[in-house]
Amino acid sequence: MKTILLSLFLVSLLAPPPARGAFYQWTDAEGVVHFTDNRTNIPKQYRDKAHRVDVSDSAPAVVSPGTESVSRPAPPPMTAPGGHDESWWRERFRALRIELKTLQDERAGKEQQLVELRRKHTIFHRSRDREAVNTMEAQVSAVDAKISDMLNRIAALELAAAQAGVPVEWRQ
Repeated sequence: MKTILLSLFLVSLLAPPPARGAFYQWTDAEGVVHFTDNRTNIPKQYRDKAHRVDVSDSAPAVVSPGTESVSRPAPPPMTAPGGHDESWWRERFRALRIELKTLQDERAGKEQQLVELRRKHTIFHRSRDREAVNTMEAQVSAVDAKISDMLNRIAALELAAAQAGVPVEWRQ
């Protein structure tokens, strides 16, 4: 029964529900586009130029600061999408996906160790085994948080690429 509940919990963590959210987007002095979900994270010199981006399962919409009207993003320029070439976009997506894969592999290893520690605790009922289980559970939770953050970063890059008109092939 515990295995089934744990499996369902893990599946629910990996399958994000369809949701609406808002991000703030701004471009720094070097032309790099940044995203955050908290307006206070935007450096003060860029706050006035930041745009709120409402994200849902449909097309993204940009809300200008100080206005409540929603407008669609402007069509991308005919130059390099988002000011970056194909290799930059491909490398950015590749690096994030490699980091996500590494975290997922790390989580799988820690989960296996956790199963073994629980088995030991069940057999011997030692307090040090329970402490080891608690420590490993905390480590698994920390990796889960990192995976969630990485998924958010990939989604933000995906959103930036969509707004910049980056071809789907470059995002692979």
